[in-house]
Amino acid sequence: MQKYELGILDTRNIIKTLNDSYNYDFKNYALTFFKRRIEYIIKKHGLKNAAGFNEKIENDKNFKDIFLKEICVETTEMFRAPSLWRYLKDDLLPKLIPNTSSFKIWFPEVSTGEELFSWAILLKELKLLDKVQFIASSISNINIEEVKQGVLISKKIESNNANFERIFSNKNLTNYYSLKTDKAFLDTSLIKNTKFLKQNVIFDEFPKGIKLVIFRNQMIYFNQILQERFIKSLHNSIVPGGHLIIGNNEKIDYWNCDKDYVQINKLESVFKKKLS
Repeated sequence: MQKYELGILDTRNIIKTLNDSYNYDFKNYALTFFKRRIEYIIKKHGLKNAAGFNEKIENDKNFKDIFLKEICVETTEMFRAPSLWRYLKDDLLPKLIPNTSSFKIWFPEVSTGEELFSWAILLKELKLLDKVQFIASSISNINIEEVKQGVLISKKIESNNANFERIFSNKNLTNYYSLKTDKAFLDTSLIKNTKFLKQNVIFDEFPKGIKLVIFRNQMIYFNQILQERFIKSLHNSIVPGGHLIIGNNEKIDYWNCDKDYVQINKLESVFKKKLS
């Protein structure tokens, strides 16, 4: 089958339809990413073209939730980039968490949940999980419900296990999930102290009192305008002295940003909000 390709005008019409119908504004998403995801959705659901997508999104309320799930960026695997996790295990977290009773960690987009569960397992191994409250947001209700169930994509198990062993050489990730028929399920007791929020993280109100934000490999799908807006909003959410972790290919780069954040680990893209 010949690949369907959206034109610029069609892409802009779809963005307008989404904004008019549901007040979701995607105009500052990276155009190439957004266009590619819409093309994928059109092909997957047999919608033929941009007009078919617009008709579906306007007339089928259930399709809105499907779209919101599929526009999200999926996490590829658990414990991605093991060097970061070793830094967290050996250096950062043992210094940050032990002397506090309420350490809030926020995941602005939980996507498929691998990041959230990876953090829960790491903190469990460090005996710090009971000191932490997770806040996990998503634009998609479907994503939230799947994360709550702890569904683990079976084809990722081998890479997940390998990453975990690079961090804890004498332990096994199999202690944290079970196999049932053709699916794997993570231990959902790990996320029992998690508050889930359905929200558009770009425009909705942000939670307050956050001591650590995890938003890795997501901003590369925003244009520069949206990246700056998002990082400035995170600054208002994070307490003075709190931390932000982004992807290795991402950066904090806006006018006066050096007055807001200091980079404490360049290799792993870890930033600290300045005290004043």
